[in-house]
Amino acid sequence: MPETKPDLRSYLKRVAWPAVPSQHGAMLQSMQHQLDETQWWSAARLLEHQLLQLNELLQHAYDSVPYYRRRFDAIGFRPGQRLTIEAWRELPLLTRREVQSAGSDLASSANLSQYGGFVETQTSGSTGEPVRLRGTGLDQLLWEAITLREHHWHGRDLSGKLASIRVFVEGGEPPDGTLLDDWGPPTSELYATGPAAMLSLTADIETQARWLLRQEPDYLLTYPTNLMALIAHFSRRGDRLRNLRAVRTVGETVTPALRVACRDVWGVPLVDVYSSQELGCIAAQCPVSGQYHVMAESVLVEIIGSDGMPCRPGEIGRLVVTKLHNFATPLIRYELRDHAEAGAPCPCGRGLPTMSRILGRSRNLLTLPTGEQSWPVVGFREYRDIAPVRQYQLVQLTLQDIEVRFAVDRPLTGAEESRLATVIQRALGYPFRLKFVYFPDEIPRGPGGKFEEFVSRLDASS
Repeated sequence: MPETKPDLRSYLKRVAWPAVPSQHGAMLQSMQHQLDETQWWSAARLLEHQLLQLNELLQHAYDSVPYYRRRFDAIGFRPGQRLTIEAWRELPLLTRREVQSAGSDLASSANLSQYGGFVETQTSGSTGEPVRLRGTGLDQLLWEAITLREHHWHGRDLSGKLASIRVFVEGGEPPDGTLLDDWGPPTSELYATGPAAMLSLTADIETQARWLLRQEPDYLLTYPTNLMALIAHFSRRGDRLRNLRAVRTVGETVTPALRVACRDVWGVPLVDVYSSQELGCIAAQCPVSGQYHVMAESVLVEIIGSDGMPCRPGEIGRLVVTKLHNFATPLIRYELRDHAEAGAPCPCGRGLPTMSRILGRSRNLLTLPTGEQSWPVVGFREYRDIAPVRQYQLVQLTLQDIEVRFAVDRPLTGAEESRLATVIQRALGYPFRLKFVYFPDEIPRGPGGKFEEFVSRLDASS
């Protein structure tokens, strides 16, 4: 590297993938240093460099990806001229279904060996629509550098013990899981870390709780709904995790109630990371404000309203994301079908764009018989005061009917059902017809191990 470090974009243009695997750590460290600088750039400077990178991505897509050549020809778009944000917003959105239908036509025919070759990935399929695509080794490197930056933001003691309860854990079968010497890549590539204990999410909550008490971790990584069940279990039992310093969540929407419960019961903060398999880390929580900072060096995030225009701070819209450096399978204006609230500039001083909160997918919206839609409030705070409800899920079947799914400690009485129905109808703002369905252990998760507290089946394509 020269004495004056180039900006991230020019570095990514020039870098050649090392023939010696041991050089990976040096590249990771160099990229990490650059991210430490670019996070303090102004929002305008970040956008300027994003547009420069998008110019190259669009040209590459037109030259080497059949799908985009047809797509751009159809709308009369020719890459090459200096891109403006207004011209960018004229490009059509890319849906998950279109990605599935395009198949190999979405893959680049260019030789990408200088970017570390191809890395195959597949989404979890939590929507019922899994997507297979390719990234590059350089994509993965950038994701790893962002992971390290997130550790630094929150000042984690890497010598501590990490416990992870997730879906796919090799060797992590319950009840014992597996114990590793370190946290694994990328963290262990640059730092000496403490051990990591891993357990598969197939373990029930009782087994998970006993395992955590044996492990006594400093940090816990899991999914939000699994965390809520664990916190409720520990609250009922009065058990404590004596060494726990913080909880990290991934993969699902975090509710304000979960953050409060984590503080109240365990006395530790909850830090969330918003990511996807196809796009990597999209946003991470600021250590100062708690807002989600967009990883602008890696992705361009748009929050757009129903009119297709960008949302102002405080407004809620659809999330559209473009991976800036994936030349293997370009995802250009890819609609995730998640919703988010646009954030204001962060008081921490970083120029990285912000989102105030991630709200979930359009299928998580409640629809009233009038056609009005809203993010549902379901009155869960009162459930345990009325009956021994361990877990809940509401499924809207029609404009008038909602199925209420409960995992319970014992059968509920008619009086308890009646009181719960009153609470739910009041919280939803309409006297829906409620059907109660019970599960003795836990409510089944969707594909990919994800769980949603409210699901609408009014529109199967949403």
